[in-house]
Amino acid sequence: MHFLPNNAVHAYTQLYTLDSKWRCLGLAETEFKVFAQKLATYFQGNDSPEEFTRMLFTRIYFNPKGDSLLHDMEARTLRGYFYGEHDITILAKKINKDLDSQYFEEFIDTETDDTIKGLCAAFADECPGINNENFKNKIAERFKEIICNAATIKRKRKKRTELVPQSQEKTVVATIPTSIKEQYGALLVAEERSVCPNDGCSTPLFVNVGGQLGVNYEVTIIDPSVSETKMENLIALCPACHSKYITGRTDEQVQRLLHIKKNLVDDYEAKETVSMQKIEDGIRKVLEKIPKMQVPANIDLNYNPVTLRQKIAADNLMLYLKAKTNVNVYYSAVQDAFTELNEERILRYKPFCLQVRMTYMNLNDMGLSQDEIFEKMVDWLQDATHENRSSCEVIISYFIQKCEVFDAITE
Repeated sequence: MHFLPNNAVHAYTQLYTLDSKWRCLGLAETEFKVFAQKLATYFQGNDSPEEFTRMLFTRIYFNPKGDSLLHDMEARTLRGYFYGEHDITILAKKINKDLDSQYFEEFIDTETDDTIKGLCAAFADECPGINNENFKNKIAERFKEIICNAATIKRKRKKRTELVPQSQEKTVVATIPTSIKEQYGALLVAEERSVCPNDGCSTPLFVNVGGQLGVNYEVTIIDPSVSETKMENLIALCPACHSKYITGRTDEQVQRLLHIKKNLVDDYEAKETVSMQKIEDGIRKVLEKIPKMQVPANIDLNYNPVTLRQKIAADNLMLYLKAKTNVNVYYSAVQDAFTELNEERILRYKPFCLQVRMTYMNLNDMGLSQDEIFEKMVDWLQDATHENRSSCEVIISYFIQKCEVFDAITE
């Protein structure tokens, strides 16, 4: 057994962001994921993946007892169903005897010819004989079938060989059922970018054993006094950290791990928020120009852009100096590049401004600090374009000055 090199570990952390990368881990596409994402094309609208998923189940579940099962489901669980991160077996077993296909037919009812044609084409393989007359019934019955299939799955318990160093094999003790690890493990590892999040540790949570990808983590209950199993109280640690934690945790250690968990959740949700904002294609052209821009000969490094002074907190000197330098050196050249590419119709400037503003507002609504917002927006731009990070910082600084990022601070 050997640990993966840093570049391979980074590659594996990306396995959880897109469907194809989940399949690389051997996680098959669930029937529900395929079904839901086909419908999302036509009916999701502005709903988030989790709310759209909740809506699908609400429209098929008759709910004779008037319970709050679907209403109380965590957003992450619903999101996991939508992206195929885990199957719907547990939920299916609770609702499969109370399904109402007619109610679901009303949900997908449409008179738009293009939509009907698209649905028939999308579901041709799953619903043989589907046409513009019976598409509602065919799709509704297929949904019932998917739920019933999931409810009747009998999982075979396999002996799990944990991939840990021999020196640790006797000390690692499982503290939660295997089913909990199966249900939450992949989500937790994705949240942690595939490395152990414990202080002073960065052990990869995946290892390469004979060319096979194997797990190198334990799902750990952070606060054992909390009886209910929830994502907020679970964390994936490497075997060594897990063993050390569960055999002698103190109140101080519990609070520290809860703090680490909160930071992981905040970071994960921020990345998910900005990932929903698609980048205008032409922005890459601007980023490519920045390293080649001529530095003005008459830069006044003592110039303080008024907008920056009004929008960056007075005690945040490092961010202010970074943005100030970028604006002083690059603002005019970046403005010219935007104007040129907009006139050539390579970049749609106004839509991109709206994308920047929307991304800022989403992050601001999460209660992040100005430093955190700046870094997340740079991450967003860099992840989408794969261009130099410094160039991305220049663009975000430009939009601080242009008033799309940060609001004026009121006294």
